[in-house]
Amino acid sequence: MIVLPFTAAQSQESLVRSASVYSVLGLGIPQDYMSVHGTGMSLIGVATPDRTKGTLANPAMWGTTYLTHMTVSGNVTTFSASDGVTDASSTLVGFDRFQVQIPVLRERLGVSAGLYRTTDVRYSFVDQNSIVLPTADSLSVVDYRTSVTGTGGINRLELGFGLRLTDNIYVGYAPSLKFGVVEEDNQILFQSSLYSPVRYDERTRYRGLAHRFGAMVILPRVFSANDQIVIGATATLQSELEARRRINTRILTGQVLSDLELIPENEFGEQNVTYPFETTVGLSYFPTRFTLFAAELHYQQWSELNAFGSDDKLAFMKDRLRLGFGFEYDAFSRGNEGLFNSLIYRAGVSYDNGHLSIDGTDIETMLFSVGLGIPSRSMGSSIDLSFDFGIRGTENNGLIRERIFGLRASLNFSELMFLQRRVN
Repeated sequence: MIVLPFTAAQSQESLVRSASVYSVLGLGIPQDYMSVHGTGMSLIGVATPDRTKGTLANPAMWGTTYLTHMTVSGNVTTFSASDGVTDASSTLVGFDRFQVQIPVLRERLGVSAGLYRTTDVRYSFVDQNSIVLPTADSLSVVDYRTSVTGTGGINRLELGFGLRLTDNIYVGYAPSLKFGVVEEDNQILFQSSLYSPVRYDERTRYRGLAHRFGAMVILPRVFSANDQIVIGATATLQSELEARRRINTRILTGQVLSDLELIPENEFGEQNVTYPFETTVGLSYFPTRFTLFAAELHYQQWSELNAFGSDDKLAFMKDRLRLGFGFEYDAFSRGNEGLFNSLIYRAGVSYDNGHLSIDGTDIETMLFSVGLGIPSRSMGSSIDLSFDFGIRGTENNGLIRERIFGLRASLNFSELMFLQRRVN
């Protein structure tokens, strides 16, 4: 039983409880935020270099590496969904990324290894219906309840390098393994004891290689003696994922509940899934070394998605464009005393026209972000926090509007390592 979000929204008896109801379509909701400080500015961060932190936003930035970095981050996100009739909410605690960034030649050649998620699948539909079924003597109307739950997503395990070509030009390359599992659990519960419940689980495994390229140009002293402009860009080539699917069910034999394979992977066969091309271009202006203004454009070609499964889900895919604008003020680096002078302040806003269009309506997202950096006095380690508030979708045309509240936290460990002492 495949239940799409717009059909669930049109039923007054339906409840929707998920991280995002729209993640039922395609490969899930795209996950973009790959820069620790960029999240507080509603940016990916391809043109916002920071020597005190590791970053996954742009491989070219790894060529600026001076310290050894390790970054771990996670999030707590609450989704409130409404179709104009039914309201529901849920809270998701998730892992964002893990990264290690090491200088091979300080401020010239750096390497990075990272693990992060590129799409997220978290949805759940519950619906009440009735059907006419035969009984021992006649036909009867039997009420039943359907439940569809999906989890999983596509992850990326990446290893790459960044290189400084000249004093102002950097390039980077990062091959990666994309992998993931998307599981959908389906249940039908009848309110009559004459009919046994039905349950089956559909699992799809994905695996493939991807290639990401980055470039960054730093232009100092453009309008004054202390300012600089940074231009950054990344591109991830279209890739092919191997997909394998199987369907299992659970049966009760005596007192033992066991899994039974209904359709093995070899019957579905191996299929290729096209993961789309994507690119990001950013521009940052530093009036001083304490202040940053940035703008960014991110594009994903989701209209080219060739996924495993129903063509009905792919009919809603479209190319995605995301615009972001952010600001940062680094009071910490000024060196003044006081609590408020020991923090880094960030804010930003982004507009996303979405990768879905349902009945001619784009599933748009407007996101507002504020962030706070709490640096350590030693070497550059920090705790970075960001708070997001956004609105995705609409209640028009029987669709679902989601309010998003998110808290992200990153632990950034930075240390001057692998340095040979000249004096013992």
